Amino acid sequence: MIKRWRGVLAHPYATRLVLTNLAVRVSAGAVVLSLVLFLEDTRGSFAAAGAVAGAYGIGTALGSPPVGRLIDRFGQTWTLLAGAAVHGLSLVAVIALPSAPLPVLLALGALAGAGRPPVPACVRSLWIEMLRDEDERRASYRLESVVLELGFIAGPVLAGAMVAVLPAAWAVAASALVAVVATLVFAATPPSRAWRGERRKERGPAGPLSSPALLSLITARAGIGVTIGAVQVGAAAAATLGAAAGASGILLGGFAVGSLVGGMTLKVAHDATALTRSYLVFSVAMTAGLVPLLLPADLWVLVALFAVAGLSMAPLNAAAYEITDLTAPPGTGTEARIWTSTATAGGTALGSAVAGPLVDASSPQSAFLLAVAGALLAAVIAVSTRSLLRTRVTAALIR
Repeated sequence: MIKRWRGVLAHPYATRLVLTNLAVRVSAGAVVLSLVLFLEDTRGSFAAAGAVAGAYGIGTALGSPPVGRLIDRFGQTWTLLAGAAVHGLSLVAVIALPSAPLPVLLALGALAGAGRPPVPACVRSLWIEMLRDEDERRASYRLESVVLELGFIAGPVLAGAMVAVLPAAWAVAASALVAVVATLVFAATPPSRAWRGERRKERGPAGPLSSPALLSLITARAGIGVTIGAVQVGAAAAATLGAAAGASGILLGGFAVGSLVGGMTLKVAHDATALTRSYLVFSVAMTAGLVPLLLPADLWVLVALFAVAGLSMAPLNAAAYEITDLTAPPGTGTEARIWTSTATAGGTALGSAVAGPLVDASSPQSAFLLAVAGALLAAVIAVSTRSLLRTRVTAALIR
């Protein structure tokens, strides 16, 4: 796999695409924690801070798909630049107005989320154009899943490190600056400036949601999101229960390392039957890997169990990315990719919101049970729609 990644990175501008994608992922991982810490520090209320962070997530969920549709129709450059401006200026306004009435901060948070530049979805559109070799294109899906995990690890860690030594406002500003600069660099890249979406055949308002196969995949991604959110809360609860609150990062790091190892070692097959089978197998394996977390264990055993639980995540993501690209109706690729990301983010928010009260009423294992339930939902959807997915993927490969 490393050899194939080198082949991908050997293409002109490929390294720049990967680095800007990683920078945007890191910013996305840092901005919510930065906002919460900044607003709690300035307003003295986790409730207000959490509400603004929630507004940011809602803005991302509601704003990203229309932005994707604009990109498919008008291209990447100006849409991304406009989004970066809205994102950055809204976060600067939050920094400048921390004592503003809460509705104002909620509106600014929602605007910042809606403007968040969807660089990762745009990168995948460029891989399709740039990588004509099928093996390299498939390797790019694995590379994308690894970049996702690196952003998941690095973003919160860097935000926490900045807040430990600098005022929290600096962490928010740095998150905004990284996102804006990375987007500017990406949008100036010749492949991005030259990219134009495929002519759209589906004229209805549903866009990519008119594809039953894609709709089933999006629903399954929401289930995986619930798993992610519940695992995050469960990790924090387990670490706190073990009198080592700071160890939640170690537990989540174990999960991410397991995902990285799985992404680099576990194979995703790519003909229509084998691809849908890989998606099904990794969906089921994800569920099975989470079950041991239901057993009480000390911290270091939990780290190992988290690593095992994460093994299937990156290859499952890679299979989902490829199926998304193959099942999206012509001319809706960027929007389709954003819908899958939005479903995952929405599921993550739901998983976190539900897991918190469960942990308060019971134990960390209740959050892990919710994580199993989310993965099981995704696996059930994968099993029940495998024929539909296989048929649609086969048609796309023939086309």
